[in-house]
Amino acid sequence: PSIGPCCYQIGRNVVQLVQEAFADWPSLLRRQDDGSFHFDLWEANRQQLAQVGVGEIEVAGVCTACHNDEFFSHRADGPRTGRFGVVIGLR
Repeated sequence: PSIGPCCYQIGRNVVQLVQEAFADWPSLLRRQDDGSFHFDLWEANRQQLAQVGVGEIEVAGVCTACHNDEFFSHRADGPRTGRFGVVIGLR
């Protein structure tokens, strides 16, 4: 789990970096009604993993900011928050 595109608001400087770094950047940016942008970190990670040959990719689709009762979220809770870890293995 990580922050989802529903909550991951980014500034215009980051929008520009995304446009420079990703060929398929339109699939990663969601313009909001107020003119701000949200970033789809899940899809960005999926694209990068697929690009280097990872075939089986599972996206949990759980936003830590929306579910900060279950997960730590810096965006939802501020700088005084906890951490969690993950173990990933390739065979």
